[in-house]
Amino acid sequence: MSTYSKPHLTYQQQLALIKSRGTACPDDAGAIRLLEAIGYYNLTGYLYPYRRPAPSSKGRLDVFRPGTDLRDVETLIEYDRQLRNCLLDGARLIEVAARARVAYVLGQRDLFAHVAMKCLGKMACGRRFARGKRTDTAFNWWLAKYNSLQERAQKEPFVGHNLTKYGQPLAIWIACELFDFGAVTDIYELMPYSDRKAWAAGLSAERTMRTWLRSMNHVRNACAHNKRLWNRVLTVKPALQARDLPADWQDKAYPGEAELAAYPAANDLDGLRIDLPGLSARDVPGR
Repeated sequence: MSTYSKPHLTYQQQLALIKSRGTACPDDAGAIRLLEAIGYYNLTGYLYPYRRPAPSSKGRLDVFRPGTDLRDVETLIEYDRQLRNCLLDGARLIEVAARARVAYVLGQRDLFAHVAMKCLGKMACGRRFARGKRTDTAFNWWLAKYNSLQERAQKEPFVGHNLTKYGQPLAIWIACELFDFGAVTDIYELMPYSDRKAWAAGLSAERTMRTWLRSMNHVRNACAHNKRLWNRVLTVKPALQARDLPADWQDKAYPGEAELAAYPAANDLDGLRIDLPGLSARDVPGR
C-alpha cells in the first residue's frame, strides 16, 4: 500500500505553493493558464534545477534560488517543445530508412526472414527472458510482437490485398511497413552478425548501432508523447565513437572507450543531437 499522502491542490493553491517557495510570478493569470496547460508535476521538472542544493546531500531543497522567475521557466518549456519537434522530425526520417534497410538486408537472405528463425541469429533468437510472469525466447517474443502489429494493421488496404492474393506470411519488404521503431530495433538485434554489420555499414560500428537504435527509439517515444526532454537523463544511452563527436573534438587522442564514455553526451541528449543530423543525411536520399 502506498504511503503517498500529499493532498490535491487547486490551481490557485498550486500557484501559491510555487510562490511560497521563492518563485516570482508577475502574471498570476498566465501562471494559472500554464498550470492548466501542462500540469503542476510536469512544471516541477522544469523548476527542479532552480531549487537550492541540499547542504548535506545530493538532493535539492524545496525552496528556489534567488531570482527564480516563472517567465524563464516558460522559455525553457517552449525551448523543450521545439527540441522535441526537431528530434521527432529526425527520428521519423531514420525510422523509415531503418525499415528500408531491414527489408533490403534480410530480403537478400529470404523473402520471409523476419519470421524464420533459421535466417536470424541462433544465439540471439534463443536468449530467454521474462516479461511479467511469462518467460520465453527472444524469437517467440518477437513473433508475438510482429503478429500483434499485423493484427492491428488488418484493415490497411495493402495488408488485406497481399494476404488475400498471396496468403501468409507477408514478404519482408511488405512486413517492414508494419514495423514501429521498437520493432525495427528488435529485429535488428535478432539478425545474424553479418547482416547487422551490413545494415550498419557506413553509419556506425555494429557494436554501437544497437545502442543508437534503442536510444533513438526511447527519445522518439518521449517526443511523440510530449515528455520533457530538457535536462533529461537517458535511461538508454547511445555508445559513442570518436567520429560521432563534434569536429573540434575529433583531432584529440582518445586512448579507449573509458575516455569516450566520460564525454557528457553519453549520458544525455547531446549524443543524439551530435549525430542525428549526420545520420539522417547519410541514411536518407536527398537529405
